[in-house]
This record gives sequence, structure tokens and C-alpha cells, in this order.
Amino acid sequence: MTMEQAIETGKGFAKDKTQHKRLRIFLAQVLAACSKYLTLLDIGMAVTFAAVANPPLLKGEGGIKITQDEASWIASLVFVWQPVGSMTTVALSKFGRKTAMIYLQIPLLLGWILPYFATTVWELYLAASIMGLGVGFVQAPIATYIGEVTQPQYRGALASVAYFMFTLGQAVIFGIDVITGDWRKSAIISSIIPVLTAVHLFFIPESPMWLISKGRYDEAKLALRWLRGWTSEEEVDQEFKDLLYHNCEQYAELCCEEGRVEMKGLSGQIIHHPDMKDFTSKQSIRTSGAMSESDKMPWAQKYFLRPEMYNPIIFTVLFMYLSNGSGLGAFRSYLIFILETFHIEMNEAKASVGVIIVGLLGTVLMVTLIPIIGKRKLTFVSVTMTALGCLSLGVYIIFKDQINSKWIPIVILVEILFASNLGVSHIPWIQISEIFPLKGKTFGTGLVAGLGNVLQFIGTKLFYTYMSWLTLGGVFIMYAVTYIIGLVYLYFYQVETEGRPLNDIVDDFKRRRRDR
Repeated sequence: MTMEQAIETGKGFAKDKTQHKRLRIFLAQVLAACSKYLTLLDIGMAVTFAAVANPPLLKGEGGIKITQDEASWIASLVFVWQPVGSMTTVALSKFGRKTAMIYLQIPLLLGWILPYFATTVWELYLAASIMGLGVGFVQAPIATYIGEVTQPQYRGALASVAYFMFTLGQAVIFGIDVITGDWRKSAIISSIIPVLTAVHLFFIPESPMWLISKGRYDEAKLALRWLRGWTSEEEVDQEFKDLLYHNCEQYAELCCEEGRVEMKGLSGQIIHHPDMKDFTSKQSIRTSGAMSESDKMPWAQKYFLRPEMYNPIIFTVLFMYLSNGSGLGAFRSYLIFILETFHIEMNEAKASVGVIIVGLLGTVLMVTLIPIIGKRKLTFVSVTMTALGCLSLGVYIIFKDQINSKWIPIVILVEILFASNLGVSHIPWIQISEIFPLKGKTFGTGLVAGLGNVLQFIGTKLFYTYMSWLTLGGVFIMYAVTYIIGLVYLYFYQVETEGRPLNDIVDDFKRRRRDR
């Protein structure tokens, strides 16, 4: 079914009651968001695959035997290549969010197929590197797309569900391994996910904001009608004008020059221009050869020297350090190894599935609480609980000979994964789709995602090194101290984004003001 056919079908329900209309609007945005859900499911499986593959590889199972150092490279290479992919995505933005995401499923597919046929550790390195590139490629366009197609009242919940899918991906790859008992079979079965994602992407619309930026106004309005419940042109007219006002400088200038304002868009900005249809039928600034003021800016000024760009970059990179760089995010890659050190009386892979599932419940609670209390307060709760869990586990490991309990560390690990999934592991990734202006959104999102992955690589690669310096107990105490310092920073600098229009959030960063 084409987009036009879907819209015509939806128009047949245009006379439904208000609740039915709201349901259609929400359903349309859920369908669009499924592109991100499938991608995050795949990424969750990809970054956790090393936890499944490394233990048998260390024992020489599957025809390849690796050392502990080689295991750390397999776990971390998926992160080291992600920044390269994230920054390269900027060049792909000219093809559109949707088209880029379709083509970028190819490296994700290869990243799953190659391990099945690998005969040497270098082939596993290659597979992890290609997977890392694929994850990096897709992060910026998928985050940008969701930020641009969802309405403020749904954006937080829909973005949060995506990170439920990320955590679900971690549980799924462990579950597949428990069923198959073979890391090669687990990899080839997982290759189904990028294929399903590419198929789904064919049936959803392009971002209206991106289409407007390219002067493709008719397509933009058609996409907006699809995203607002397959509705009529009249019902999206106000929102379309609002998007034009904020994302097309020529239209904004016409509005200001005319001085006649009669309509109010969704962002709260009153806008009107009587020649709207005449304007949108003309060629855009770019297609007519003229350049906007922002196009004339030097590259550094356009992407770095504006407060609405450098303030969110600084904030999110530091927030990402809590999520990834501290190392806590990396310890998932070594979860089975950590469980083995406690000598629990059950299969470590099955125990890992249980621990991850409890972490999944934390993500479910996050999705529930974000619309109620917002991201800022939930982050404080998550960081505090995670810090206490890390401190408790560190102290237990140091004194475990005196305590001698095999279940206390399991309970604490469950608490840590639950608490981190409640907010700090996911909220920085949610917010990168909400805080950058359209001019520079792809660049800012790609840069921050790339730096976040560099931090993830460092934390993952140095896990064994940290452990040799500090012991396992000392590593978790280090995590706890990092989270306590991070909590102080977030109190002063985290901006609330839940339920707020993108333009208001950008203005807050421009003025460097937080909304408590």
C-alpha cells in the first residue's frame, strides 16, 4: 500500500470521535517509530554478542581459541568503529533519513553473517568492526528521524520504548544462545533482524522536516498527513505552516515582512502568510540557487560556535560518559565472566538471561515514569540507585570471603542493571534526538553518538586493565564514585525535555537555562 492509499483509507475515518482520532495519530507515530525499535533491538543484540561468544571462544569451542586480550578486542571493536560510522552519516543525510536507514542495514546484516563463517580471530575482528560501523552509521539518522516525526506529547514515551527494545535485544541474544548452545548459530539467526528492519522502512514516510529543508513541500505535507493519522490536508495545515516557519528561513521572512499573524502552530509560535500556497508551489531557496544566511556561515560557526550547538554537545558527551565511559555499560560484555567469579550454582548463561530480564523491567518502568515525572528527575533516581548498587557490590567483593554468600552479588547485579536501565543507560541517547536545532541536527547527533561510542570502547577495552589495577571490587567502587560526581553535574546542567516542543528546548540550550 502506497502512502497516498494509506492516507485515503485513513480519511474514511475522519469523522470518528476525538478518542479515535487521537488513537490514529498515536498509532501512525508508533508505526514510524518501529523503525527505531527494530534497529535498537539489533544494536542491543550486537553489543552483547561478545558476552555470548567470548566464553566458549576462550575455551576453544567452535573451532577458534582466543586469549583474554583477544576477547577484549572482540568485545570492544564493535564500539571503536561506531564513531567513524556516526560521523560518516553526515554525508549520507542528503539522501534523507529513511533512505539512509534502509541502505545502512547492509553492514548490520554482514556483521551477523560473517561470524558464522569465521575460521580465525581476525575474521571475528572484521565482523565486529563492520557491525560497529553499521551501528554507528544508523544511530544518527534513526535518532534524528524519531525526533522529527513525533509530537512532543508522544516523543518521550516513543523514544523510551526504543531503549526497552535495546535491553530486550540483550536478553534475546542470551536467549538464542541458551536455545542453540552455539555462538555461530546465534549469529546467523540474528541476521533476520536487519532484513525485517529494511522491509519495514519501505512502508513509512520520510521526515517532513527533511523534505521541507529540500524544498519538497508537497511530499512533506503528504508525509505529515500520514504521521498524523492518515488525515486530511486541512487538519495538518497549521502544523505544516509552523514547520515552515521554523525550518524555512524564506517563509519566516515573508511572515515577518507581511506583519499579519492569525494562526498558531503547535510550538506556540503565532504564524500566518496569505500566500502560503503560492509560496510552497515555488522552488525553495536551495533549488533556486539562493543561499540562506545559515548556509553562508563558516563551517565552524555553523556547527560549533553557536551556543545552541556547543552547549548540548558538551552536556550530552559528559552525560554519555556516565552511561558508557565509566565502564558500567561495558561490563555487560563481561557479564558471564563476572558471574563465573561468584561461583554460582547454575548455568551462567541462564543466570545472565535472568539478570538482563530484570534490567528489562527497569526499562519498562522508565517508559512508564518518563511521561509522569520527566527525564530529569528520573535520571537523578537512576544515577543514585546505580551508584549505591556499584558501591555495595564493590564492598561485597572486597569482603566476600568473610560474607560468603553466592546470592548477594546476584541480587546486587540485578539492582544495578535495573537502576541503570531505569534512566542513565538510555536517557542520554533519548535526549540527543531532542536537543539539537535542525541546522546541524545530523552533525550534532552523529558527533555525540560517535563520542559516546568512543567512551564505550574505552570502558570495554580497559575492563581487564582496570581489574588488574584495582581488582574487581575496586572497579565497581570506581564506578560508584563516577556516578556520584556525575549526579552533581546533572543537577546543575540537565535540561528537562519531556513534553516540550523542540524549538523551546533549543532555546533553553541557547540561553543555557534548565527547567526544573
